[in-house]
Amino acid sequence: MTKPKAQMTNEAQNPNDKKVYDLEERTAQFGESIIDFVKTLPANPINNELIGQIVRSGPGIGANYVEADGAEPKKRL
Repeated sequence: MTKPKAQMTNEAQNPNDKKVYDLEERTAQFGESIIDFVKTLPANPINNELIGQIVRSGPGIGANYVEADGAEPKKRL
């Protein structure tokens, strides 16, 4: 198994730096990381089904975030 390219963290590198939570970028990187990960898995009938599920669902996190971030709040009565 290969090492991940980069660790994702909420911690700022320098405690004096302002923390930045760029979730759109981070979720896009997560989707790319999933695809890179499944490429390392051995192909067999069981894994192929699981790989398909992971590839279909994992990158969707970024799309769901973008959709939720652009949503209008519900009007309260």
